[in-house]
Amino acid sequence: MNENILLSEKIKKRVQFLRSQNDNDDISQLSGYLIQVCYGKEEILTNFLDPGARADLKELAQDDFYVQEFGGYDRAEKCRAIIRNDWEYQDVRNFQLKLINITYNHKFATITHSQILGTLVGSGLNLSSLGDIITDGKGNWQFFISEAMADFVCQEIKRIGQVAVNLNEVSLKQIINIEDEVQNTKIIVNSLRIDSILAALINSSRSIIKKMIEKENIKLNWHKIDNSNIIVTVNDVLSVRHYGRIEISNITTTRKGKYRLEANLWLSKKKRLY
Repeated sequence: MNENILLSEKIKKRVQFLRSQNDNDDISQLSGYLIQVCYGKEEILTNFLDPGARADLKELAQDDFYVQEFGGYDRAEKCRAIIRNDWEYQDVRNFQLKLINITYNHKFATITHSQILGTLVGSGLNLSSLGDIITDGKGNWQFFISEAMADFVCQEIKRIGQVAVNLNEVSLKQIINIEDEVQNTKIIVNSLRIDSILAALINSSRSIIKKMIEKENIKLNWHKIDNSNIIVTVNDVLSVRHYGRIEISNITTTRKGKYRLEANLWLSKKKRLY
């Protein structure tokens, strides 16, 4: 049997396995990228992918493809990936992304992450073309975008909310010093179930958490979940709509058999659960 056919069959089996594990809507597209490379495309540059999608891509690719990723800076949450069936070093320019700076009058106005995101999406921009939106915590904002859409947003967007703005492309070397608003916390819980942990972390009830899971307002490692019985482990990332993101950094047990959790929290300014 042709090697390409064998490889495509392996990809199909991996797709079936991933779909049995999570409900990521991107799996078909991710496997499509690999199939194109499998059947002769020299390389594929993906759209911006969140960490969950990139983990799925690597699971699908395994050792059969080379995947390199870049989001504009170290520790970027959303990155573009280049997929090849042989290794070749990739210059940052090959990822075709641009850094856009937002200029406005800091003295008399403020803008927020949600306003920037809403304006970009409202302009017709697809989220897959948008990378991270970053700030230095002093009123300065930038965002990463696909090269193909950079001119469009710079020409079209003149206001964010009620604030007059000017968008212009700057060098990746001109990235601002990113503010990391992480908060560290420790809690003790009786169970490592996701509903118990979230109820304790955000001072809510398990019944409310279960309703949020049913409404798909909670994600685990960037994937939708529908089960409140899932057991949380170290390095898991929990995303709670309107509240923020939580990373479990350590789990130990107490003398009484309970669990002591350490977590990093990036909280939304809204902090509204439902």
